[in-house]
Amino acid sequence: MTRHAVLRWLAARRPEPPPLLRPHLEAALADSAAPLPEQLARSALGRLEQVAGGPARGRDVAMALLAADALVTYAFEAQAEQDVDGLAGLAERVAKGWGTTA
Repeated sequence: MTRHAVLRWLAARRPEPPPLLRPHLEAALADSAAPLPEQLARSALGRLEQVAGGPARGRDVAMALLAADALVTYAFEAQAEQDVDGLAGLAERVAKGWGTTA
């Protein structure tokens, strides 16, 4: 999906992502050929890798972690909407970390 399409999908969520978190979600997203659940989960893992690979910076780290948490939650929401039977497989892939992100 395009980044823009994912942003539209996020904007349609109820409740909407909190205004302070939204820029951090947007910063984590990029265009991807992956299905929406995987795209969101990989974006979450990418944020986690950025936090783990960088120096601690207080609030910035907290917001990046909150964004990662929100993105993985949205990944499972998207998977449940598309095919609830795929939740276990998505959970396995997230747990393994895919090895690469984006």
